[in-house]
Amino acid sequence: MNRTSRILMFATLVNTFGNGAYLTTSALLLTRYVGLTVGQVAVGLSAGALVGMVLSTPMGYVVDRLGPKRIYVAALLASAVCYAGLARVEGVWGFAAIACLIAVGDATAKAANGALIAAAVPPAERVRTRAYWRSTNNAGIALGTLAGGIPLALDSRAGYLVVLVGNAASFLIAAVLVGRIERPAVVPAPVGGPRMVALRDRPFMGFALVDGLAAALYNEMVSLALPLWLVRYTHAPVALVSAALLVNTIGCVTLQVWASRGTATAADAIPVGRRGALVVAGACVLFGLTEHRASWLVGALVVLAALVHLLGELWLSTATSAVVFGLAPDWAQGQYQAAQQTGRQIGNLAAPPLLIALVIGLGAPGWLGLALIFAAVAWAGPALVRRGLRLRRPELSDALA
Repeated sequence: MNRTSRILMFATLVNTFGNGAYLTTSALLLTRYVGLTVGQVAVGLSAGALVGMVLSTPMGYVVDRLGPKRIYVAALLASAVCYAGLARVEGVWGFAAIACLIAVGDATAKAANGALIAAAVPPAERVRTRAYWRSTNNAGIALGTLAGGIPLALDSRAGYLVVLVGNAASFLIAAVLVGRIERPAVVPAPVGGPRMVALRDRPFMGFALVDGLAAALYNEMVSLALPLWLVRYTHAPVALVSAALLVNTIGCVTLQVWASRGTATAADAIPVGRRGALVVAGACVLFGLTEHRASWLVGALVVLAALVHLLGELWLSTATSAVVFGLAPDWAQGQYQAAQQTGRQIGNLAAPPLLIALVIGLGAPGWLGLALIFAAVAWAGPALVRRGLRLRRPELSDALA
């Protein structure tokens, strides 16, 4: 990795450590010590999700035109101020306003991060660099989550406020680190072309929606659907969820770079994404086989399914990185990164009710239905990528010719 990549990794580790600790404690912090009701927290977070979804791609456009380094630093600094401001927030509207700013800052930072990687790393190394970033991101969140357990055990206002201030400080430190990166040149957009080119790219936006739903489903499968499933349809201990999550966390930290080998272009991503979706479909079948089984068999199947699920997730995330970097012209990397995040945000809204309706509402047939969804992703994702490659126009970028 070059100097820019190393700085991005370290900034990500610091930032996600603080964010992981905050996310672990935020529910109690906001309700018991800031004074918001559960309903007010839900309203504020929903408002933030909606505003972030609407403004992601426009902010990606700003990243492209003003430069990813400058906007990345600005987003980190704004987020630091917002998190610090949560300690003094009053009422639902004040919280909703801060939640909206945090959501926009988060979307902008992710777009700028991807655009910085695209600007600083040769095309053949971008997916591998992104894999290192994802491993670092997962490691930081995992370590932060463990650290957040300390104030939870103490359950004191001072402990929660230390986490809040620490999270704000993590954004400040990350901003200082990113500020040390050499500013990449801004690639000029074609004269007279559309500004929101990513939103006009139908194959890419179709892929972003398919990818967003798939990612939300495989992310929530273990953390949301599995515990509810174990309680309702098995006699096995719910602690199996911790084992499955541990498998996923360790695997995502240690194996993401391995999974990225041999994948550098959007064309490379086609078989990798297909394989990943089919493997996750297989994990769904394994989870469904646990219904009304002996506890020892449920435990064995859950661990096996978690391992299979992990492999599918790693391949799908690798394919996504290759497609986004590969289909975006150099002058629009920021908005393509942001448009892909919009697909993820839409998926995050749709996945929880879909999972509950299928898995909890239908039982084992629901897991089969979920497997069929991933089988459809294995067909639709590659088809959209192939169409996007066929429709690349030379005037967009040399990389898309």
